[in-house]
Amino acid sequence: MKAVKAIQQNSEKVVLAVYMAAIVVFAALLTPMLGDAWRGGGLTRFLFRTRLLVGLSLDVIASALLGLYFGFLLLMVVDTKKRLQGVLLFAGSVIALIILSGMGLLLPNIDSISNLPWIAIGLAASAFLGGGRTLSNITSGGVLEFRGASKAIYYILTAVVVLSFVEFHLEYQLPVSITAGGISLPPNFSPRIQIIGGAQQIIFHTILVTGFVVTARRFVTYDAEQDFFVLGPKASGKSLLLVGSYLEALNRLNNKEQQVPLDPSQDLMNLVGELDRQQDGWFVDATRQRELEDLQFKYVHGSIFPRNVQVSTLDYAGELLEQLPDALMSAGSSGDLPSTVNQASRSIQEADTLVLLIDSNRFLENERLDIEPYFDILQATDSKEVILVATKSDIFAEEFREEQGLQAQQYFDEFKQYVDDRLSQNQSVQALKAQTDQPVIHPVYYQTRIDENGERVPMRNSGSVATVGFDRLLDMLGEK
Repeated sequence: MKAVKAIQQNSEKVVLAVYMAAIVVFAALLTPMLGDAWRGGGLTRFLFRTRLLVGLSLDVIASALLGLYFGFLLLMVVDTKKRLQGVLLFAGSVIALIILSGMGLLLPNIDSISNLPWIAIGLAASAFLGGGRTLSNITSGGVLEFRGASKAIYYILTAVVVLSFVEFHLEYQLPVSITAGGISLPPNFSPRIQIIGGAQQIIFHTILVTGFVVTARRFVTYDAEQDFFVLGPKASGKSLLLVGSYLEALNRLNNKEQQVPLDPSQDLMNLVGELDRQQDGWFVDATRQRELEDLQFKYVHGSIFPRNVQVSTLDYAGELLEQLPDALMSAGSSGDLPSTVNQASRSIQEADTLVLLIDSNRFLENERLDIEPYFDILQATDSKEVILVATKSDIFAEEFREEQGLQAQQYFDEFKQYVDDRLSQNQSVQALKAQTDQPVIHPVYYQTRIDENGERVPMRNSGSVATVGFDRLLDMLGEK
């Protein structure tokens, strides 16, 4: 268990080690295939021979393309979020060049001095195509994202590897040929196509090419591919969950040298504004039935392989939860249901992951949890991933401290299991966990105190509220 926990805590470092090994393996095993495919001729050589029609030599074309490729790589190295991926691809490219040089290809055939202008042209083209206006921000100290360069690297590498695979394993004759004298027809053209290589070699190369393309795709991905939607009964803490998550993301942002805009929605900032104005008590009221608030923001997850994560939900009145199953099961929008229900239904259908809230305070007060609609919603959306979150777990934290003498924020994993054990005493919660295949419910809460009126209110430090569990929640969302 300790080993598993250590791996989970250092997951990015483990992924880094895996990627480093993968790049070395791909470069060592795929490059010989690339070299042999080039020697075999075919469509690739034909396309390069079009240079003869305009009188350009092969080393000129190769120099310009190398400048273009390594220019894109340099932009990735400068990119705030893709720096490490750029370094790894740069190292893999150097290994590939060394192997190709050993095969007598590429670098040994290029006069680097005389072709410097063409290399410079390639570099300039990469700066224009991959950088554009973003290059002007290099000296400003802001966040740099050269998405065009990353996409170009992905498309170049994918095209080269896939075409080389095809050229290596197919032998064919083109119906035309190109020489310095122009385009001509071969005298003995044969449309026959022959497969080269045995089944084992083809399968091996297929696995290598597929693995490389998938890895390269992950290298250039900036945004998380999950869209989250929060569901909860009336007054279960949907708005508080989004505000707490935003405050945690803001706290992370303030502790980083590079500032990444969180781009919060206006409705979310209205709630945060209420938090600033109201120095005592809760700052969020229950959403009225006809209201539908757009709460969203984005943050950067990960330090070694950072990527943008968009957290968004439509905060609806909890009373509408019971109407959502009917809206989901009906084809399109239902005219018998409020527009807010239909809009929330569409957002659920578009989401990849549902965040289902369980009100801890209701459980402790022995009140109805009102989570029964979750089951019909899950049946109507059986392909959705699910995260179970226990809101308002501050009273659980007090019980945890009294029973075990431990602070919840310092021993969060133990506290998480404690909350899960307590909530699992409820039969509906047990059934919900079984249906969603969720091992443990994730608790979050605002640290609270009892005021002079006997009301439980948020604990504040210089006007700021203190939250627990939201940092882990952001990590969970980012890792989806």
